[in-house]
Amino acid sequence: MRSATGLRLPESSWRIVPVRPSGEGGPETISSVRNGASHRAALAVVACSLAVVAGLAAGADLFVQRSDVVVPGVSVAGIPLGGLRRQDAVARLEKTCAAPSVVRLIAEGSQKPPLNIPSRDVRLTVEAAQAVRDALRVGREGWVGERLLERWRAQREGVDIPLRLSVAPAALKWVLENSAASRFASPAVDAGIVVKAGQLVKTPERVGTAVDIEASLKQAAALALERPADVLELPVVLRRDLPSITLADLEPIDSVLAAQTTVYNSYERDRTHNLKLAARAVDGVILKPGAEFSYNKTVGPRAKSLGFRDAPIFVNGQIEPGTGGGICQISSTLYQAALLAGMQIRQRSHHSMAVRYAPPGLDATVSYGVLDLKFVNPLRNAVYIKVEAEGGRARATIYGASSDRRKIRIERTVSKPVPYGTKTIVDPSLPPGARKVVDKGVNGYTVVVRRVIEENGRQRVETISRDRYRPHPVVIRVGPPAAARPAAVASAASAAED
Repeated sequence: MRSATGLRLPESSWRIVPVRPSGEGGPETISSVRNGASHRAALAVVACSLAVVAGLAAGADLFVQRSDVVVPGVSVAGIPLGGLRRQDAVARLEKTCAAPSVVRLIAEGSQKPPLNIPSRDVRLTVEAAQAVRDALRVGREGWVGERLLERWRAQREGVDIPLRLSVAPAALKWVLENSAASRFASPAVDAGIVVKAGQLVKTPERVGTAVDIEASLKQAAALALERPADVLELPVVLRRDLPSITLADLEPIDSVLAAQTTVYNSYERDRTHNLKLAARAVDGVILKPGAEFSYNKTVGPRAKSLGFRDAPIFVNGQIEPGTGGGICQISSTLYQAALLAGMQIRQRSHHSMAVRYAPPGLDATVSYGVLDLKFVNPLRNAVYIKVEAEGGRARATIYGASSDRRKIRIERTVSKPVPYGTKTIVDPSLPPGARKVVDKGVNGYTVVVRRVIEENGRQRVETISRDRYRPHPVVIRVGPPAAARPAAVASAASAAED
């Protein structure tokens, strides 16, 4: 190919420039090529700039992540901590934030006023170290973009973190169970039943309010203050306290299932006093189906601080004074009524010797923490136990539903009595030849007790117990022989002098 001057150009330098039709833009020129190159260069500069900025940001983020300095703009309970190292931030909080001196217990939904207690009663403390740990989390969690954004917002708008507080759970639990319960709780009242003029009178139950200990402790686990204060409000969670016995439980009770009476000497004042205490403790017990009765649990310890007095009891085959003496007569009377009412006997023990107020085999001795009388209500409906001791008679009556009443009788097989002997004690205080019976003798027995239950035209026989009672001798005190009396008196006088 030749040029316009006639020179022949090398073929390698040939370039064909396409010609675009009119309206579709002119041919690509040298200027347009230069503009494209400039655009690409600008993009490269921007990309490099962004890379530099990203690198700087990543470096700054890495520095912050590895440091223990609180991000600027962060405060705890209004106290600025930004720019402080961990230990300095903790020191500032401990210096400027003291625990509130008063804890105000508030029960939501209660009409009772709040209860103020000293904060030391629950061991209230400021968790400064934990608050600083919370502050150090700002701008350090999430992916890098989230962290950078959170730091920017902290510097621009500020981030305030509540001050954490803690209490001793055991101390708070005691306060909730005692002080808070006394202020806010109103215990449920069970439905009741009494006998008036021979008629059963029933009273409805009442739902109460109780302190929810576990829920209240959980609330206390998240205590925090927005600002330092002298008073901390602590929520107390309440729950419904439902009665264990409702009027519906008592509705079927309409008749006497069984009743038994035993006789006591009302002139034995201390023993009579103990009988009345035990009778009052048992009187009014309601046993739902499947529930167990415990005499010891119901009557409680036989202690003088609870009103019991000393009266005769059996100790190792001997009769001696003991606190609560006589209450075995109430347990024995109740035991007989329970047998006739169809109760299921779980635990019962007989005395070592026969007693005067109950036939052999039908007594029930008790000793707190050792021997108990326990029985279960196996019937379809609840039963109501009434016990009274008045006018020399102890009476136990068990009421229930007439549909649960069955024909029951008790049969005893008693062996030939083992005669008691005589025990004579010389008493120098008695005149010569005098005799005084201080303890009546009691024969020994072996007794088998069976319960016969008639139901639906059929008989069912249960062997209840096999008891063996030891004989107890009659105890007689006698005066010394006339010749021996002076020596005895002299000996006694000499001992007194010693």
